[in-house]
Formats: sequence, C-alpha cells, structure tokens
Amino acid sequence: AKKYGVARNTIQNWCYQYQMYGEAGIENSLSKTKYSGEFKLSVLNYRHIHQVSYREAAEHFNIKQGSTIANWQRAYDSQGFEGLNGAPGRPKNKGDRAMTHQDKQPRNLSQSELEELIELREKTMYLEAENAYLKKLKALIQKQSNTKKKQK
Repeated sequence: AKKYGVARNTIQNWCYQYQMYGEAGIENSLSKTKYSGEFKLSVLNYRHIHQVSYREAAEHFNIKQGSTIANWQRAYDSQGFEGLNGAPGRPKNKGDRAMTHQDKQPRNLSQSELEELIELREKTMYLEAENAYLKKLKALIQKQSNTKKKQK
C-alpha cells in the first residue's frame, strides 16, 4: 500500500470485493446501479430487524459496498423516506427537465407491508440463487457426461 500510495483500507476493500464478486467486484462500473426508495427502505429495515452490519446487509442484498447502505441510513435519518428517493449527486433544477416518475409521491407502506416486501425479496433472491445453482449443476453433469463419452 505504501509503495503505491494507496490507503491500506482501500487494498483490504479491494481484496474483499474480489473474494465476494471476482473480477467484476473490482472493476469500475460505467453506470451506477440505481435502487428504488422502497428497496433502500427494505434494506434498512432488514438491517434493523436482523441487527446486522452494513457489510452483512450489503452481502445479503448483493450490494457491492456496505458504505452505500450507510449513506442511505444517513439520508433516511436526516430527511426520512424522501431522502431515499432523491437522485444521487447534485440536485438538478426542476425547471430544466420534464416531471418524471420519481417526482410522484410514493405511498407509505405499513410495517406488515414492509415485512412482506422484505420477505418476498428474500424469497426471490433465494430462488434466483437456487436457479443459478441448478444451472451450474446441470452444466457440470453435462460436462462430465461429455468427458465420459470422449473417453470411450
């Protein structure tokens, strides 16, 4: 780290990203991933309910940086749900653009609706992981089958 003038923390973070996501974890993405206010709130609620760290919540929801969730928490603490809906970066002049779907007021969800939303998203993530696992298993079996055919 000293040799290249990079903070030790940064190196550790790169190593962690590589372990979690492979090369894709340390590549600069050309566009930022955009999350809805409802998703951000469900992540914050999950973290609060399960008493997990920012990093653990990021792993659970497949978000690259735990600091992203920390930023959402600060925005939520200072501005409430509106803080989660704002576009990242410098605020734009309202007169410069047409009204978008983000300008509409979202409906506030009850606690039971938020819990159901979190549960459904967790179930979706589980099913997506199961589907990916089954695809890899099928490919492995097919590869082994092809290897056996070539040996005969």
